[in-house]
Formats: sequence, structure tokens, C-alpha cells
Amino acid sequence: MSKPGRLGDLETIFEILVTSYAHRGGSLPAEGSLCWRPATDAYETEDSFIVQMDLAGLEPSQIEVLADEENLLVRGMREESAAEGKKHYHKMEIRVGPFARRIPLTVPVDPSSAQARYRNGFLYVSFRKGPGKHRNDKQVEIDS
Repeated sequence: MSKPGRLGDLETIFEILVTSYAHRGGSLPAEGSLCWRPATDAYETEDSFIVQMDLAGLEPSQIEVLADEENLLVRGMREESAAEGKKHYHKMEIRVGPFARRIPLTVPVDPSSAQARYRNGFLYVSFRKGPGKHRNDKQVEIDS
């Protein structure tokens, strides 16, 4: 139960903002918008550049992956998974709502070689190292 006065009002306002933001329809967010940034590792092997992103609780259909020769952009929306209705949180660390992450591709890669797979809550995007033949953006389908 909320406390009377200012604190109760702030809790109600916060709940309304979080709920409306998390359920807002429309386009996927751009990086720099009010959104969360998933934890990400980027590394290279002898012949590949790989990006691993922590996206627990999502379906591949909720994730958009775009690549060009210079950047990888991953964005989407994580929906609230807690029970509906009024809640009094004791700890709140799981981010919900829109997310976006732009990863600079720091080695030459061929964007047309991009492959994405989603396994156990992690998104993996791999590129073959070397210059690309075309300088176009590519939307990458996710293999689940």
C-alpha cells in the first residue's frame, strides 16, 4: 500500500511512467533515446569478429540487428514479465522497455557475411574479417 503524501504520489507517478514507457507502441528505439543498454562483449578470432550480447527474456522476433562496414546496431524491446497490478518493489534491477546498442566494428569486416543466432538468452553476431564488396546496410535475420 502506498504511503500518503509526496512519497505515495512519486511511487504512483514512477509506476505510471515505467508502465507506459515499457508498453509504448511504435517504432524501435534509436541509440541515445531513453533506453537501456545490454551488456556486450566484442572480440575477434583469427578469421571472425564476434559480438555477444546479453538479451535474456527476449524472443528473436523482438530483436532487430542491422550491420554495415562500420557499425552493428542491435535494438528492440523487452516487455515487463512481472505479474500485473500494483507492486511494491524491494529490488529492481531487470531492465525492461526499449533497448539499443551500437557496436563499432573496429576491424574490417564484410557486412554481407553477418550471421546472428540467439541461444540461452545471448545474441551472437559474427562477421567474416576482411573488406566488404558492397557498402550497404544489411538487416540480419536471427537463427534461433
